[in-house]
Amino acid sequence: MPEEQQTPERAGGEEQQPRGTSPGQDARSRGGPQEPQPASPDERDARLAEQAVRIDELTRAYAALVEETKAFRSRMERERVRVLEAERLQVVEALLEAMDELDRALAGAGESQGPLVDGIRLTHQVLSKRIGDLGAVRLEVVGQRFDPARAEAIDVVPVSDEEQDERVVQEVRSGWRIGDRVIRPARVRVGRVARA
Repeated sequence: MPEEQQTPERAGGEEQQPRGTSPGQDARSRGGPQEPQPASPDERDARLAEQAVRIDELTRAYAALVEETKAFRSRMERERVRVLEAERLQVVEALLEAMDELDRALAGAGESQGPLVDGIRLTHQVLSKRIGDLGAVRLEVVGQRFDPARAEAIDVVPVSDEEQDERVVQEVRSGWRIGDRVIRPARVRVGRVARA
C-alpha cells in the first residue's frame, strides 16, 4: 500500500511554514496582523496634542456637570423650604380662624366663671401655644403709632389726648407675623384728635 502523505494539518497539528519565508512575511501575505510601524516624533506629538485636547474637553464637561448638579440641588432645597413655608402658613391661618372664634366666645363671656368658660380659656391658651410653636408671633399694635403694613384701620375714634392721635386705641382682630413677614394684619380702631 502506498504511504499517505501527511498534510500540514495532520503533521503535529501545526501548519508548516513554506520554505524560504519568515513568519512575519507569511502573515502579511495572508492579510494577518501586521506589526505597527514606529511613528515619527511629529505624529506622536500630534496624537498626544489631540488626546490632551480631548482630556481637557472631558474635564471641562465633567466640571460643568458637577456645577449643574450643585445648582440643581440648591434649587430643590429652596423649593422644599418654600413649600414647607407655604404649608406652615396654611396651618397657621386655619388655627388663627379657630382662635378668632375662641376670642369672640371669651369676649361674649365677659367676666363669667364656670367650667365652660374655663374650658374655652384653656383651649385658647393651648391653641395660642401651638400657633407660637409654628413660628407665628402676635403683633403688638395697641398704643403704637398706626402702621398700615401691620394693621388695617376699620374705624377712626375721636380722642382728646394729643398723645393718642394717629395711634391704635383698640384691636378688633389680632395680627400675626412669621419672622419679618406679616401673615395677617391686625384690624384696629385708630384715634384722631378732633381739629376745631
